[in-house]
Amino acid sequence: MIYTNFREIDKAGRLVISKDIRNHLNINPGDTLHIEADDDKIIICKAENKCVFCNSTQNLVSFKGKHICKECFDAIK
Repeated sequence: MIYTNFREIDKAGRLVISKDIRNHLNINPGDTLHIEADDDKIIICKAENKCVFCNSTQNLVSFKGKHICKECFDAIK
């Protein structure tokens, strides 16, 4: 199912994502979104926690606000 709606950007530059879309994508308060611009499009995706070095989603640890998998963390040591 495709969810579509139109929203105005408020004076502070904010955009409200409807509850239907947030529920469909399992976006909750405090989640991080990945936002990118491509030509004339804005693409918004729920950010997935992954290692900044190898993109693994397994055995992650947080270091200074970044996610690093245990294997890369051990390699850096």
